[in-house]
Amino acid sequence: MSRHGNDPVPSGIWLDLDEAFRVLEALEDSLLALEEAGLAPGLRDELATVIRLVHDRLGLDEGGLK
Repeated sequence: MSRHGNDPVPSGIWLDLDEAFRVLEALEDSLLALEEAGLAPGLRDELATVIRLVHDRLGLDEGGLK
């Protein structure tokens, strides 16, 4: 069970900072590709939510560090 209630990301995942940024970049690239193709609006919303969650957990905002 996740430690953040309804959080879909399991709490048991541990990544070093480089790995976390690689995952974040891959998620952002995937979201961009879906947006450009006009595909899967529901999946795009979910990806955007997960990206915001990862940004928050890394202490980032849209422009960089908080």
